[in-house]
Amino acid sequence: MTTAASERESNLDRKRRAERGADLSRSPMARSSTAVARSMAEPQSAAPESDLFLQRTIDALLPHVAILGEAGEILMVNRAWREFARDNEPKAAAAGVGHKYLDVCQAAAGIDDQAWQIHEGIAALLSGGRAEFSLEYGIDAIGGRRRFALRATRLAGAGPTRIVVSHEDVTQLERADHRLRHLMIQHHAQEDETRRHLARELHDVTAQKLVAASLLIAKVDRLIGDVDPATRKGITEARTLMEESLCEIRSLSYLFHPPLLEELGLAAAMRAYIEGFGQRTAIAMQAEIADDLPRLTRAAEMALYRVLQEALGNVYRHARSPVVILRFYRHDVKTRLEIEDRGIGIAGAMADGRLDPARAGVGLLAMKMRMEQIGGDLEIRTGAGGTRVCAILPDRAWAGSLAPVSPAKE
Repeated sequence: MTTAASERESNLDRKRRAERGADLSRSPMARSSTAVARSMAEPQSAAPESDLFLQRTIDALLPHVAILGEAGEILMVNRAWREFARDNEPKAAAAGVGHKYLDVCQAAAGIDDQAWQIHEGIAALLSGGRAEFSLEYGIDAIGGRRRFALRATRLAGAGPTRIVVSHEDVTQLERADHRLRHLMIQHHAQEDETRRHLARELHDVTAQKLVAASLLIAKVDRLIGDVDPATRKGITEARTLMEESLCEIRSLSYLFHPPLLEELGLAAAMRAYIEGFGQRTAIAMQAEIADDLPRLTRAAEMALYRVLQEALGNVYRHARSPVVILRFYRHDVKTRLEIEDRGIGIAGAMADGRLDPARAGVGLLAMKMRMEQIGGDLEIRTGAGGTRVCAILPDRAWAGSLAPVSPAKE
């Protein structure tokens, strides 16, 4: 057979095979197989598009975000993460995609003690021991000391487990909080000085004038002798009103700045205050006040006294408690003032057993700031069975090591 004939034979065979293939492709079985093949191929082609969408999504977030795999490897980071790592090289050079996040934490352990806490928290997420982890920490970065709030969440489902780690820069918020606290300290110092000034004015000026007016009324009463009943009644009422006003002025003066606080100390001032409080409110007062405590600085004694006033005021206004138990003592190198009631608790002011600044009233926050001002702390526990306010003062904050706080001057 010639070469030309062979080529014609091959072309004819290819044409027949193509026609048979076209017939088969039009069959239902062929169309079904093609659809299955296409559906199997689609997820593979869609996966890169999904990753791109996720990358663009996390790039739009302000916090530094990383997504970890089941072994703790960094699978993806956002723009903020990359920029922070770029600006802080070589310290953050090992925090990129492909590195183990736990290795990053271990490398930072010698720089920041909280790095080990982060290591343990992330390890617990990877092992399934917990679903969320959060921590605030500080690091030295470009531009100075910065504060971050870390939040890590374990995402487990039908697919592989992923850990989403977010670091939010809260430096400015912390600075604003410090500024606010500084202003509150200034306010408290100025308020105490103003109260001290008002107390002196009420006691030394206003009260003395009322005493003089009362003596004049008594003199007039003696001079006029027997008069008609209406005049006698008016003089009697004037003397009564004068005495009541004098009593109220003295009470206000004592509340503004009790003289016993400076003359005899905090324990004596507290005893006098709770005795008067119990008489005015009909709330049973149970006090356990140690007598052998040394004197505090004026600022510390005033802070504890104001905590006592605010706490008892809250009991009277909100707690509906028939009794208050007060303890003032020293234990484990700390001095503690505890005010406990048997009331209805503080609704909505606590979160996870701790005071929530966003929900607490001004009085509770003022008590906490007053204690922080003198180097102490305030603990509040509340529930359906009552509330316990505990002001704690370490030994380093006693008179020998704490300077009195003078009124701030702008």
